[in-house]
Amino acid sequence: MKKIIILFTVLFILTSCNSDIEPNLELDVEPMVEIAKEPTPQSTPSNLEIATDNWITEEELLYDIELIIRHLEESFPFIGVAERLSNSENAIESFRNTATYLLEYRTVNDFFGRIDFAFNSVFVGHLGHLDLNRQVFFRATNSASQENQRTFRTYPPIIEEGRIALIRVPPQLFQAPALGFVSPHTQLELQNFIAEIQGYEHVIIDLRHIGGGWIENFVYLFIAPNISEPISFQEFSFIKSGELSKNTYETAFAEAEHIARFFSSAHFLLRKVSLTPLVPATDFVQHHNLINMNQEDLENLAYGFTLETRITPSYSQLVRRQLQAENIWLLIGPNNYSGAEWVARLSEKAGFTIVGEQANRRIGGAGRATFQLPNTRHFITMDTFYITDSTGRAMEEFPIEPHYFNRPGMDALQTTLAIIAERSETN
Repeated sequence: MKKIIILFTVLFILTSCNSDIEPNLELDVEPMVEIAKEPTPQSTPSNLEIATDNWITEEELLYDIELIIRHLEESFPFIGVAERLSNSENAIESFRNTATYLLEYRTVNDFFGRIDFAFNSVFVGHLGHLDLNRQVFFRATNSASQENQRTFRTYPPIIEEGRIALIRVPPQLFQAPALGFVSPHTQLELQNFIAEIQGYEHVIIDLRHIGGGWIENFVYLFIAPNISEPISFQEFSFIKSGELSKNTYETAFAEAEHIARFFSSAHFLLRKVSLTPLVPATDFVQHHNLINMNQEDLENLAYGFTLETRITPSYSQLVRRQLQAENIWLLIGPNNYSGAEWVARLSEKAGFTIVGEQANRRIGGAGRATFQLPNTRHFITMDTFYITDSTGRAMEEFPIEPHYFNRPGMDALQTTLAIIAERSETN
């Protein structure tokens, strides 16, 4: 039996570990007792001894690859989606063939370069090698730079004095707390600029360069101050029957319940997440009338539940901006995924106008699981929640689309300014 560590957070960040789970990891390959030793418990993942450039045998690599495949088959919910998007008949075999190609290059770094390539070539969703050494380095160095964070000044922030303003969202606004918060200087500069443009008729928020990350800062600065009533976003979610899936759900449910009790009377918690108990997947589909649910995917899913995100208005005078919701424009594009796509969907709920191109197909969510490979001692992280829209379409297969697509020969900003000009002419 091998211990696996589940890293999960209901705020889309992998910040808590659960090392008390012992799923059955018996494989079809011969166990390698002398190689696959039990990892030594450590206080935090950043202190784990992780192999980097040492050589390991082909048998060790094959064992770890089969373990990855075991968890993909049991807990990763997007195999069918990946096969439809890539016209592949067997995504698992495609992954196995790609992962084992040129296997004679057997340093650990070479191995994970090949593994990440195989993940990106075959699958969708959050699925990859979790490089803890790189994260520790990023956490130690990234937050020190403030000059690179003030990217919302890249464009002239005032397009038309007193009427149209532009904010290019700093990437560090989506930075996970584990990697260092956005610098106070950047946050203060953003808040000062927001105060400066109070009363403007149009504010354009450029999100196109943002990938994923932590969404709380965006909710605090841009969504909560510009809604007058609470908004809720309901996710229709499913999991497979694997141990990773079930333990990730149980962790999410427990943490959501704990946060709800702890902050039950707190008005400053702007975003709250809640989960419902598990029910059989087919019953869940019928109950919620998810008429567009893919039936082949449904056959491989065991349980359904709802995951609701609720955002309450912010009345902080520091960030309050008196604007009509339809005059806040959000620019999106193919670089947006995960946290960036989530804030786009929440912004749509808040009444913002979305302009640009279709977002990427990697929305993910709260159901991220992580397990350690016994031989290379590295970690693999994967999504375990299959999330659909209100009709049952998988969000990984059908990402958010803008209200207005880019016009021919124009980018999202040019398209937005053209729409604003046309509306002004008709008024």
